[in-house]
Amino acid sequence: MVRTKIPRYYGLRIYLIAVMLYLLLVFPIAMIMLFKYGPYWMEERGFNAQQFTTALTQNPPDSALRDTLALQAENPDEANNFPIGEIDGDEIRFGESLGLLLRLLLASFILGFAWHLPFKRLSYLKRKGKPIKKELLSFCRRWLIYTPIVNSTILGLGFGISLIYMGYQVFQPESGSAMSQQFHEQFFYISLLASFLSVLFVYFWQKHRVRFKYLDYVFDSLSLYKANTLNNDSKIKYRLWISSAMTTLLPLSIVVFYLFLSTTAIKEMFQDPLTQEQTIVLFGKYLNFIQMTDFEASAHNLFYVNTIDSLLMFVGIFTGIIISIIYLFFFVHWTTQSIAVPMGEILGKMKESGEGKLGRLAIVRTPDEFGRLATGFNEMAVRISRNIDELKEITQANQRFVPDEFLQLMGKKSITEVNLGDQVQKTMAVLFIDIHAFTSISESMSPRENFNFLNNYLGYMEPEIRKHHGFIDKFIGDSIMALFEIKPDDAIDAAIAMRRKLKDFNLLLKQTGRPEIETGTGIHIGKLMLGVVGGEGRMETTVISDAVNLASRLEGLTREYNAGIIISANTMEQITDKEKYTYRYLDKVLVKGRKEAVRIFEIFTPGVNCPSASYIVAYHEAIELFIAGHFKKAREIFVRLLLEQPADQVVKKYKQRCEQLLSESNKI
Repeated sequence: MVRTKIPRYYGLRIYLIAVMLYLLLVFPIAMIMLFKYGPYWMEERGFNAQQFTTALTQNPPDSALRDTLALQAENPDEANNFPIGEIDGDEIRFGESLGLLLRLLLASFILGFAWHLPFKRLSYLKRKGKPIKKELLSFCRRWLIYTPIVNSTILGLGFGISLIYMGYQVFQPESGSAMSQQFHEQFFYISLLASFLSVLFVYFWQKHRVRFKYLDYVFDSLSLYKANTLNNDSKIKYRLWISSAMTTLLPLSIVVFYLFLSTTAIKEMFQDPLTQEQTIVLFGKYLNFIQMTDFEASAHNLFYVNTIDSLLMFVGIFTGIIISIIYLFFFVHWTTQSIAVPMGEILGKMKESGEGKLGRLAIVRTPDEFGRLATGFNEMAVRISRNIDELKEITQANQRFVPDEFLQLMGKKSITEVNLGDQVQKTMAVLFIDIHAFTSISESMSPRENFNFLNNYLGYMEPEIRKHHGFIDKFIGDSIMALFEIKPDDAIDAAIAMRRKLKDFNLLLKQTGRPEIETGTGIHIGKLMLGVVGGEGRMETTVISDAVNLASRLEGLTREYNAGIIISANTMEQITDKEKYTYRYLDKVLVKGRKEAVRIFEIFTPGVNCPSASYIVAYHEAIELFIAGHFKKAREIFVRLLLEQPADQVVKKYKQRCEQLLSESNKI
């Protein structure tokens, strides 16, 4: 998956939100303890609570404080009964614990900032499209998957050290008064719970961001599509258990904790036995039931919730519910994304694979069943892609033996669809090209040299056939049989191009000390029967038609007429643009295997054997005179042409024919 937008990397805000959750959990408890045990602390220090309450009721806070101070001044003997200005060692130690916690949290923020700096730098450079140093990228790839553990450890150290110090201060012998001791113990336990939940929050949030935000732009594609980026093995059920525990047990534990702290033991507040008035207040409408049983005797061991406790209990539970909702929102979001995102990506890649995009692999984000599913899908996609590549290679290899164009002409998509006896009729141009006197040439070469010679020669010829929309049906020794479906011009253009390539090949032969070669090409267009012949054990594609035989015969006539390219009259008639070729009429011949004579034409190759335009005009004039029976005038033109082109075998033939016909007419 390629992201269009690089996400910002952040970690300090995770610390900040985790600490805010810690404070939300701790301060309501501290408030409960302050209201609950505050009067006892004042009583333990000898402060008259009734006096202080009366002063606060009758006077504003400032005047009450002034009255209290005035009372201290008037009664110096009772000055020590008031807590103003007094702080015992227990409060000092507790204040030191809180101060240490704040300092350690600040240190955790600084250390976390330093740890996150390389990752933030990489994210910034990626977003800006700037070059990235190899060392920075290597560091981020090595440590990114460990950032959840590192982050939770950094914050956990701050909480842990402060809790250890706080626990040492709270649980040491004779650490303070009973009520102060109880307050500090309660605060220690809620701090321990809040710290644990905050550290878990940091771990799971950072883990979620690493897997679903940062993997894509930190790791390369090879790492993203393998499971080795995630160094542990887990199951979805474990994640669901953790999510359930954090979203159900957490709210219950907070509520139970608040309920526990909001209760007051009866024996701590009342003397044993209880008075009638105290019993009525404590048991209310259940008084008759209590008096009818022996339960009243053990009532001193029970507990109750007073008015202030109930009010503060509701405040604490409300705060706990808010925190639980926050945890519920985050964990449900993380859990659903950890399931929905990998599944969506895998389904998307499956759909793309169905559309032929097998190179699109799924990112392995989690080490659970979805991670293993993504890994399995990637392995499957890679294997299928390799198999398809192998099949393509096999298909390409088969195409060298059975041309793909041949299969298309037969209406087959693959060679596997070809069956013995399949056939189709088409009108096509057939081209035969052959090396003159190849037998005598091959006698001077070894078998290996023969193969190398032919392969080099065919390597020059074959590309020109494909370039001009044709395909090779078969190689027959040194001969090539090619087919052209679209138009005969393609066959003629291919023949001319091969004549030019022959010039280059002869230059190569000359450089290696070998004699030059000459080729002849015959072209005819007609109806062909393309099909599959052979047996079940051995089949091959072939073309059966009189047009094939005629094209082969025309190629043979190139030796007799010393022509490079000979085409039939039928082919000449179907040329779409005759003006681009230089050609001449050769003869009307009766070839082997045909009852009717065939008119043939020679196509010249510019730059190889193409005569001047005046030469062609004079030649055509002489041919017309010859056909009309004016042999003497025709002979005169042929003689002039021979003076210009002494090696022209066609002109020599017609000159000899004119002389023979003139001689026969004189005898008559």
